[in-house]
Order: sequence, then C-alpha cells, then structure tokens
Amino acid sequence: MTAPDWQRVKTIFNAAVETAERDRAAYVRRACAGDERLQGEVESLLASHDQADGFLDGSAVTEAAGLIEQDLACRWIGRRVGPYVLTAELGRGGMGHVFRARRADGQYQTEVAVKLVRVAGESQPMLRRFLAERQILANLVHPGIARLLDGGTTAGDVPYLVMELVDGAPIDEYCASHQLPIRARLRLFLSVCDAVSYAHRHLVVHRDLKPNNILITADHTVKLLDFGIAKVLDSTSPPGSHQPTLTLMRQLSLGFASPEQIRGEAVTTASDVYSLGVLLYHLLTGVSPYRVVSGSSSAIAREICEESPLPPSAAARLARGRDKQSGRARLDADLDSIAMLALQKEAARRYSSVDLLAADVQRYLDNRPVRARGSSLIDHLVKLARRRPGTCAAAALAAVGVATGVALAERNARAVTEASRARLDAAHRTARVLLEQLAPQEASAPASRTTADDEQLLQRLESLAARGKDDDTLRRAVQEARPSGRQASTPHSDPGAAAAPQL
Repeated sequence: MTAPDWQRVKTIFNAAVETAERDRAAYVRRACAGDERLQGEVESLLASHDQADGFLDGSAVTEAAGLIEQDLACRWIGRRVGPYVLTAELGRGGMGHVFRARRADGQYQTEVAVKLVRVAGESQPMLRRFLAERQILANLVHPGIARLLDGGTTAGDVPYLVMELVDGAPIDEYCASHQLPIRARLRLFLSVCDAVSYAHRHLVVHRDLKPNNILITADHTVKLLDFGIAKVLDSTSPPGSHQPTLTLMRQLSLGFASPEQIRGEAVTTASDVYSLGVLLYHLLTGVSPYRVVSGSSSAIAREICEESPLPPSAAARLARGRDKQSGRARLDADLDSIAMLALQKEAARRYSSVDLLAADVQRYLDNRPVRARGSSLIDHLVKLARRRPGTCAAAALAAVGVATGVALAERNARAVTEASRARLDAAHRTARVLLEQLAPQEASAPASRTTADDEQLLQRLESLAARGKDDDTLRRAVQEARPSGRQASTPHSDPGAAAAPQL
C-alpha cells in the first residue's frame, strides 16, 4: 500500500467509526468504490477496533495508524527506490518513513537514508513544486547539516528524498549519557546555532528543530537532519489551501513548536529561534519548559501560546529535588535571561536572529556580560576577573602598590609639613625673643625705625630660622639691621651718658 492509499484508509476508517454499525458495511463498500484491497484494509481495522471493545475510543486513528505504518514499512523493505534498495527502517513519523538503503546500480558502494514522504496531492504541478523546493535544500552545504543528495518519485508516484546517512545519538541523549557539564552542552548548542544560521542566510527555515533531528556523531560532530523538509512538504499542498505546519508536526514535535506555528501563522526565522530556546532549556535542565507534557495536544498548545515557563534555574532546582542523585550544576541568572528571551511568546520580543542568540551564549562562555541581561559595573568586574585572572591579579597588585606609594608619599608630605611648621614656630619664638631683648635698647634710640622695618626684620629672621640657622646668625642679622654706629640720644638725654653698648 502506498502513502496516498493510506490517506484514503484513514479517511474512510475515521468516517466508518462514526457511522452506526448497521450502516457501516454499506458505507465502506460505497467509499472504497470496488477497490477490494482498500476495502480489506479498512474492514481489518474496523474488526480490530470492534474486538478492542471500545479501548481505542478517542485514539482509534492513532492506534490504527501504528498498525498500518508497521505493515507499510515491512512491505517496503527489499524494494528498490531509484538506484537504492531499502534495507531497514530507521524511523517513522508524520512526514513519512525513513529507511536505510544501499546503492544497487553497481556505480559505487554507499549507504544513505531514504525518506518516503506523504503528500497532500498527486498532481504534476504539485510534484514540480516539490522538486523545486527540494533543490533549494540540496544547495545547503554545511558540515553541521546532513546533505540532501538526491530524490524523485517511485513508480507509485510516492516522492522520496535521499539524504546523507548519519549514525549518531540525539543531542539530549548524548549529553546525558556522557554526563556533559553545562559549558560543554553550550558549546554543542553553539554548533547547532551555527548550522541553523547558515540555513537562514540561505533563506531556509528548519521548522522542526528538536533533539531527534539533531544528532551527535562518534567524533562529536553535530548533524542536523530534515532541514526544511516541512517546507518541501508544504509545497505539495494544493494552491490556496493553507495547512499550518503544525498539521505536519503535531505527532512529532509539538513541544518544540513556536506559538505562531501552533496558531497556524506565518513561519519565519523567529520560529527557529523559539525552538532553539526550547532546546537550550532542555539541555540546561533536562526537562521541558512546559508543565503539561503528557496531557492532550490542546492543553499543551494552550500552554505554549499563553503561559510563560519557569526560569531554567528554578526548573533545575525542582529537578534536583525530584532526583536526589542529580549532579546537574546550578544555573545562574545569565542563562535564565538568555533562555527566557528566546522563549518570548511574541516573535518580535525574542532575539531577532540566531546569531544574536549564539553571541549571547558565547559571551557567557567567555565570562562577558550577556546582552539579554543588564549588567552592573560589579558584574563587569567579576566577569573580567574570571576571564583574565592573571591580568587582573597583576592589576590588583599594581593597584595595591600604587595605593601604598600614595600612602607613603602622603605620610612623608605630612612629616615634612609638620617639620616645616615646627621650624617656623621655632623661628617665631626666636624672633620674638630677640625682639624682646632689643626692645629696651630700641626704646632709648631715636624714633627713626618704623613698623615696616620691624616687619622686614621679622620676615628675614623667620626665613633664616626656617633654613636652620642658629641663634648667633639671627643675632648678627638683628645687629646688621640697626644703623651702624647709631647713638641713642634725645633732646632731653644726658650729654655725658655713654652710648649703649651694641650686642
């Protein structure tokens, strides 16, 4: 049975379950229009549904899908698709089946991954559009992106894509099994961002970023799968029929979809930024940012669109509380800010590009202030010390040296000032003493000296005393200041009195 046949089985089965039992057989015959194989598949599913006695109520299509998907996969094993033979099933999902395949035309030996995709229509215009979109993806050449190598349609008009075969583990499982520390996880995350940014520069949006689409190989290389496949599948929708990307993703990655994808709005690079935010949150905490992880799709979708998650640090604390053996490191406010900015409900409030998100993560790894969080001067200094401990230690020692030198200089200056003040005080005292000694002699001298003369004498004595001159020098200065050979005489003096001896 081909993928288009399965679409018909689902449609008929779903309608038949809602039909009264007495009218069900007639409805199936009319709907299958004589296609015995199709009718047999539907009747087989209905029989299984009836035997389950209502167990499949509410999820009948889901359970039936599993049965038919398994049968369909088995039928493809060993069949040839283009130059390849399908050898084993690698996975299945809402987009189709993925098989391991080997080259079978004798040109060369290689193994690839072949994805058989479901399409919404089978017209030639749709297939041509599918091929055009596929060519865009084939032009993505990046070491972090699994190459799209080839493609075409099978004899039954089932489109297929031939991709690089990647053997690796999903990024979350890889981090858990290797018990990677936070900084190592962030470096892997940066490799993912680099690949996504490359695709965005080539105008391709992934639309389905999740751990199962991000594999880590044995040599620690990041490989992104299914890049832009959702866009390729959208190209097969009939013109004018808008099908939200969520219809392709609901069974696979509802928990990683952005709010605008849930609402069926236009998908842009901001949608990948949001999905990367969910991935970062998951890598940091080991849990989903959403509290409703096992409820109905509508409940999960409502939380994605309307409710803000806990900061990663709070979620990590709760996880540690549930798991006493958890050795997960504590998260700081910088990582909270980065993750929460990427998880903003409104696309315009997130990082405007994957490059800005990656730049903030790199700044965190480099111990630089992140742009998602306003940092104080103290934060800048702390991060600088972490980033360059040797330089900061030398700078600290130099600062201590400078401070010590300044302190010593200030102490010496104070000592000099105090010594100078002491010398000046001594000069004042000496000058006053000398003047007091001279005062009796000057009283009998002619009144030819003035106050200005005394001030000049005092200033000279102070200057000499400040330079450390002894008292004898000061006395000589005083004597020199007096007029040479002056005799102390007045109109009323005794002419026989002897002149006052000079000092």
